[in-house]
Amino acid sequence: MREEQLFEHMKMWRNWTVEFLRTIPEEIADKIPNGHNNSIRWNAGHFLVGWDHTMFQAVNEKRHLPLSYHLMFPSGSKPENWTEQPPSMDTLINLLEEQPNLIEQACIGHLDDPLEKSFLGMRTLGDMVVFHMNHENLHMGIIKSMKQILLK
Repeated sequence: MREEQLFEHMKMWRNWTVEFLRTIPEEIADKIPNGHNNSIRWNAGHFLVGWDHTMFQAVNEKRHLPLSYHLMFPSGSKPENWTEQPPSMDTLINLLEEQPNLIEQACIGHLDDPLEKSFLGMRTLGDMVVFHMNHENLHMGIIKSMKQILLK
């Protein structure tokens, strides 16, 4: 797949993510339905942080999100352990909307570059982009399920 196509796919999927997240009422964003481990807000922050944590460091750039986000939303974290107020859904959505352009600007021309350290078996920056698109879509499936349960 050409680099241009991969970035377009990333932006297309992210636009669908943003559009769906805009349908989430703020009052359900922090509820955790039975059978789930985290909230909708946590899931949205989690994939935002995942991209930020890996993509920019892979091209020797600083992460764009505050450290507090990286402490609230990593794998294994839970809202019940938060020690400060999480960002609003509007803030998360705005950051999610901006992020693909920042990633493209940082990574253009580098998708075939080998990673310094293998990431979950992936060897290039382009491999990591594909992983993150799939990871985000997995979490979007969870968010859609949670919205259905919470709005019953």
